[in-house]
Amino acid sequence: MAKQSQMVVLITGVGFECAKSLLLSPSSYHVIVGSRSVSNGEAALSSLLTIPNLTGTASTVALDVTSETSVSSAVSRITSTYGRLNILVNNAGITETPPSAPAHIRLRNVLETNTIGCVLVTEAFLPLLRRSQSPRLIFVSSSVGSLTQAADPASRYYRSKTGMKFPHYRASKSALNMLIIEYHKSLEEEGIVVMGADPGLVATNFLDKSLVEEVGVPGADVGGKTIAEVVRGDRDDDGFGRVLGSMLPTFNKKIGLKDKQKHILSVTELDIKQNMQMP
Repeated sequence: MAKQSQMVVLITGVGFECAKSLLLSPSSYHVIVGSRSVSNGEAALSSLLTIPNLTGTASTVALDVTSETSVSSAVSRITSTYGRLNILVNNAGITETPPSAPAHIRLRNVLETNTIGCVLVTEAFLPLLRRSQSPRLIFVSSSVGSLTQAADPASRYYRSKTGMKFPHYRASKSALNMLIIEYHKSLEEEGIVVMGADPGLVATNFLDKSLVEEVGVPGADVGGKTIAEVVRGDRDDDGFGRVLGSMLPTFNKKIGLKDKQKHILSVTELDIKQNMQMP
């Protein structure tokens, strides 16, 4: 049970590293780990609770962002247990699966989770957010969804240097970036903060280990900390209705970026400002 002094946060798609960062924050949070797989959610919760020096508390809830029944059940459980939800983090996402399926099937699958799932979860939890203190709505997106950058041959986002091709994943994030803009405009007057967080290319299950070693991308903890910064409000001065990325001293072995740079994707203008190098 969360204390009244704690901010209650729901993270879809587990979001282990973000949850870890929040639970180690100076302020106390109660983090609800949402997972489609009950066993995966419980395993993540067990691992989180073994971390030393936690300042927050955690629990888990079964939540499949593609299922109206599952989402409705999660809303009922969180409402009855906590009576509030201060922060919703739409983190659940997939790449293009199955790889052998026709293009339209892969697009449908990725949109169902990465975009439509975000709308389903957001709309279901909005009533609870509206009656909670300091509500925040966070979407985990990606700079690869920028139309401006994708269309510019001079952009580092034009073509991946790793050889990865995720056109439908990119399309799902483009759609999500537009949703961030629209939710920001519609909820701003209600005092609900809407922001996006871009963890950047980090070593998650989206990438194979050999590629991670070759390119030298940061660990998943870096992306988790970036998302947590946006969740906590550390990046609010950079503006709402935007996708905010990481601040890294060195991003890539091959590129050798040395200067610490702030990564801001203004989805309002579909423009990258002070961007990091991407592989």
